[in-house]
Amino acid sequence: MTDYGKISKDKANTMSHNAHEAFMAVREQGFKMMGNEHMVMFLYPGMNPLDLVAPQYLFASMMGAKIYLISSNNDLQPVSSGGGLAILPTHTWGECYAKPDVLFLPGGAQGTLEVMKNTLFIDFIKNKAPVSKYITSVCTGSLILGKAGLLKGKRATSHWVTLDMLAKQGAIPVNERVVWDTLSGTNGKIVTGGGVTAGIDFGLEIVAALRGKTYAEAIQLEAEYNPKPPFNAGSPDTASPFVRDNLKNIYAPFLVDLVSVL
Repeated sequence: MTDYGKISKDKANTMSHNAHEAFMAVREQGFKMMGNEHMVMFLYPGMNPLDLVAPQYLFASMMGAKIYLISSNNDLQPVSSGGGLAILPTHTWGECYAKPDVLFLPGGAQGTLEVMKNTLFIDFIKNKAPVSKYITSVCTGSLILGKAGLLKGKRATSHWVTLDMLAKQGAIPVNERVVWDTLSGTNGKIVTGGGVTAGIDFGLEIVAALRGKTYAEAIQLEAEYNPKPPFNAGSPDTASPFVRDNLKNIYAPFLVDLVSVL
C-alpha cells in the first residue's frame, strides 16, 4: 500500500501520468480512452432525479463526451424533479446535436403522465430517434418511448409497477435490469433500464458499448458501485407479499391514469 504522505507531488504526478499511459495502451477491442460522443438527456417536470443523475454521472465520466440536458419545455429554466431537486438545462431543442450517440429519457410518475400529453415533445423524440445511435430510457421513461411509437414489437423493460403496461404500447415486456433491442430500419439500438437504480447498470452497459469493457470497469470502480443492500426487497420477487402488494396498490390511481394516456 502506497504511503502518500511519503511521496513528493512530482512523484504523484508521474504516477498519475503513467496510469493514464497504461490505460491508453490497452488494446482491448472497442476500448477508447478519449471520444467525442454526444449524449442527449431529456428533462421534464416531475421526473425522478436519480433516473437521470445516475447515468449522467457515468456518461460524464467518459473523457471527451458532451452531454446535452434538454427540457421538455424547450427553454433553459430550471426543471423541478419529482423529488424537488431542480436541474438546469444546458441546451434548447434547436441546439440539440443533430445525430446523438445517446438519446435518453428518465422516468417518473405524475410527471411522466403529463409529459406524455405533450405532443410537441413526443414528436421531437420521434423525429430524433431514427438519427440516434442508442435510443434509451430508465424506469417509466420507456413508456415515453412507447408513446412516441418506438417500442412496437420491441423487447423493453420499465419499473416493475408499470412493466405490464408496455404491452399496451405494442412492446414485449421483459423483466430484466437492462434490455437491448434494435430499431427497425436504422442502425440504432433501443436500450431500456428497469426502475431507478437500474440506471447504474444501464449506464455502465452503454459506457461499455461506447468505450469498451475495461473503461466501464474503471468507471464502476471509481463510483465504487458494489451494492450490498441492507434488505432483500429490491424486487417484487424477493420483497414480502405485504410490502409488494400494498406498494403497488398505492400506485393504483397512477396506473388508472396511465392507461388513459398510453
